[in-house]
Amino acid sequence: MSWRLTSYNKRSAKKYGWHPSWFISTLDKFDQNLIEAIKLFQYKHDLTVDGKVGPNTFRRLLSDKDLQESDNFIICDGQQIDIEWDVKQDLMPSSCYRTWRRRRHPNMLVTHWDATTSAEKCKRVLQARKISTHFCIDNDGVIYQYVDTNNVAWHAGRVNKYSIGIDFSNAYYTKYNKWYEKNGFGERPILKDSRVHGIRLKPHLGYYKVQIEAYKKLVKVLSDYYNIPIQTPMLDDKQTNNGVVEDAARGRYKGIGCHYHLTRKKIDCAGLDLKSIIDELS
Repeated sequence: MSWRLTSYNKRSAKKYGWHPSWFISTLDKFDQNLIEAIKLFQYKHDLTVDGKVGPNTFRRLLSDKDLQESDNFIICDGQQIDIEWDVKQDLMPSSCYRTWRRRRHPNMLVTHWDATTSAEKCKRVLQARKISTHFCIDNDGVIYQYVDTNNVAWHAGRVNKYSIGIDFSNAYYTKYNKWYEKNGFGERPILKDSRVHGIRLKPHLGYYKVQIEAYKKLVKVLSDYYNIPIQTPMLDDKQTNNGVVEDAARGRYKGIGCHYHLTRKKIDCAGLDLKSIIDELS
């Protein structure tokens, strides 16, 4: 069987342009050692362990290679604040946000989805509309920063001045799962029981686990830096509020929320289990 895997990987390397050293720096041959290295890589990244560099494995491999050039900080008020996660600075032009000359004191993190298939497309759409968000968490969990958190991003209407915007890259509609699979990200979970504003939504795309982990890291760092309470609007001790919260809509709420907490016109981020995230962080 090993010769078949070796043959497959040679064709894969020619097609995608990868080299055995991408797995382990000392490897330079297509042999059993490479197959074992591929299997170990697949196991660590929760991929199908078959020893073949197919589209999913290659996409994850390429992402890891790119991350070697990424940062481990976010920019807050011109300062580099450490975060134990991979970040890429991709700042937007000043025409897309309001420059804040004084030290800003945001009291709320507002969570969105971008309704596109990638952070790159998210930025293009936002720039074309002359609006912005501070961060976008891509499909592979990489955090893209578009705006210094001291500046006011245009993401949440009347509460822009009091908040920081965080987007999940998520195309929302289930038909886009084919795109995610084709491009090597794997199938997204489909959420079938989301409710917002008292209305049960049609099935829609959920969030990759790695995106949730990135979100937790980002929320913790921002909460610590700005002294934002790690809490979310609740109806009672067990049930989150999935509707408009008056204090949030007026920019007075202190904590972590979603776009739907601000207006009945929005449903993002439906299905995001903020209570579990808050419980874990606090």
